[in-house]
Amino acid sequence: MKISKAWAETAIFIALYLSAIYLWTLPLQKSNMPYGEYDAISHVEVGDYMAVNDKSLVNLPHYIDFRYGTDNLYRPHTLWYHPPYHTDFAIIQIIAGERVVPIYIMNAIFSTAILVSVYFVIRALFGFLPAILSALLLVFSPRDFLPFLWGQWPERLSYAFVPLILYCFYKYYLSYAEGNEKPVYLYLTAILFAIDIYIHPLVAFHSIFGLIVLFAFLFFKERKIPFNFKHMISCILIVIVMLAIFPYQTGNVFVRFALEETESKAKDFSRLFHWSPNPEDFKGSVPEAYFSFREMNGLWTLPFLLLGIFFLAFRRERRDLFLLAWLVSLYLVLHRDLLGKATFLHRSLSATAHIFAPLTAIGAVYISSFIKIKPLRDYLKYAIVALFVILAISINGKNIEMLKGAYQGLSRINQVQYEASLWVMENVPVAYNVSVVGVPDQLYKQLPWMAIFSQRLNRHFESFTAEEARQHLLNDYIFVDYTNSILLNDPARIKSLQEFESAALENFTLLYNKNNIRIYKYPQK
Repeated sequence: MKISKAWAETAIFIALYLSAIYLWTLPLQKSNMPYGEYDAISHVEVGDYMAVNDKSLVNLPHYIDFRYGTDNLYRPHTLWYHPPYHTDFAIIQIIAGERVVPIYIMNAIFSTAILVSVYFVIRALFGFLPAILSALLLVFSPRDFLPFLWGQWPERLSYAFVPLILYCFYKYYLSYAEGNEKPVYLYLTAILFAIDIYIHPLVAFHSIFGLIVLFAFLFFKERKIPFNFKHMISCILIVIVMLAIFPYQTGNVFVRFALEETESKAKDFSRLFHWSPNPEDFKGSVPEAYFSFREMNGLWTLPFLLLGIFFLAFRRERRDLFLLAWLVSLYLVLHRDLLGKATFLHRSLSATAHIFAPLTAIGAVYISSFIKIKPLRDYLKYAIVALFVILAISINGKNIEMLKGAYQGLSRINQVQYEASLWVMENVPVAYNVSVVGVPDQLYKQLPWMAIFSQRLNRHFESFTAEEARQHLLNDYIFVDYTNSILLNDPARIKSLQEFESAALENFTLLYNKNNIRIYKYPQK
C-alpha cells in the first residue's frame, strides 16, 4: 500500500511530538512525586481541591487562602486565575483516579502544544520542511521546558494560542483584501483571544501587540482596512460575553494591568539594542544562562536565523510579513519596561523560541533558493536540512540533560510524607492546622506540597516565636518528620527532634506513627 506524502509528513510530526512528551516527562519517570517551584504548587493545589471535593472553586479554602488570598486584587480571597485551566486538572485527576501523575502528564501535553501550533501555522504558510525543523528546535528549547519544570504551566499553554490568533486574523485580512470576506476567521480570532486571557493574561498581551503589528504590515502592503461594522461588533460581544462569565478573575486582570509599577528604576534605553533583559535584574530567581542566546539556542542557529530574517525582509510576500510582524511585536513586548510595564518581563523571553525557531528553519531551507540550477538547488537544500537535523540533535539535544537531572532527591516530598499527608486529610478536622517539625529551612517548600495532599494548612514550627510555638502546640496537630534528617544523615538533628518529642509532647496523644513520621494532638478538655 502506497502511503501519501501528507500521511507520511503527519506521521513524522506525530513521532516527533510523542518524543517531546517522553523527554519532557523524564523527571516524572524518575519519581511520581510532584515537583516544581511555587507556581507549580499553586496550580496543583487549585486543581486538586476541585477534584477531591468534586466542586468548582470560587472562594479560597483556608489552606490556599493563607498563601494566595490577596492574589486576586479585584476580589481578594477568591480564585485569581480563570477556572477553566485548573478545571482541566480536576477532570483528568478524577478520570485517572490519581492525584499527581495525571496532572503532570496533562501539563506535558499542554506545554508542548506550542509544537503543534507552530507546526500547523508554519506548514500552512511555508510547507513541511520549515515546519518540522521548527518543531524539532522547540523540542530541545530550554526557554520552553525550563518554565515548564518550574511550574509556569498556564503560560506554556497560552503561548500556543499566539500563532493561532495571528494566523486566524491573517486569514481574515487576506479574505477581505481578496474580496471574499470570511468572517469565521475573525470570530475565531476573538474566541481564541478570550481563551488566551482565560489561560494567562500576560500572553494575551503578546497577542494584542502581534495583531496590531500584523495589521500595520498587511495594511502597508495591501492598502486596505478590513472593517465590517457587524463583524467587529460581533467579535467585541464574543470577547465581552466570554470574559463576563468569570467576573472576579476578569476584574483581577484589568486591576493588575492598571496597577502602576512599584519599583522606580531609571529607564535604560541601551536595552533597545538587546533582545534579552538584564540578567542582573533577575538574579536569584532565574538562571543567568536563561538570558543567553548561546545557551538557549546554540550559536550555530544564528547564521540561519539572520538569513531567515533577511530572506523574508527581502521577499516581503504576505506570508513573510506574518512572521516579520510576529518578530517585531515580540521585540516591542520585550521592551515594555521602557513604557513602565516590567512585570514578568523575563517570562516574555521564552516566546523568542517560538519565532526564532521558524525563522531559523526558513533560513536553512531557503538558502538554496538563490541557486538557479534546479538539481543543484535540491541537493543543496536537502544537504543543509540534514546538517540542520544533525546539529539540532547533537548540540541542542544536550539540553535534555537539564530534564534528566531536574528536581531529584530532597527537592520533592517523599512517598512517606505523601502518605502521612493523606492520613491528615482523612483524619484531621478541617478547622485545624498542622504544625510541621523537622523540615529544614532549605526544604521549606515541602510544607506547601504536603498541604496540597492533606488539604490542611501546614506551618513551619521552627519559624515560630516562643509564644507562637506555645499556642500552636496547644491548638494544632503536631507533625514530627524524621525523614529528611535520616536521608541527610544528620544525627544531631535527629537527636534534637527526639528531645523535642520528650520535652514538649510528653502529654500529647500519638495519633500516627509510621515510617519515621509521628503526628500528635494535645488532648482537649
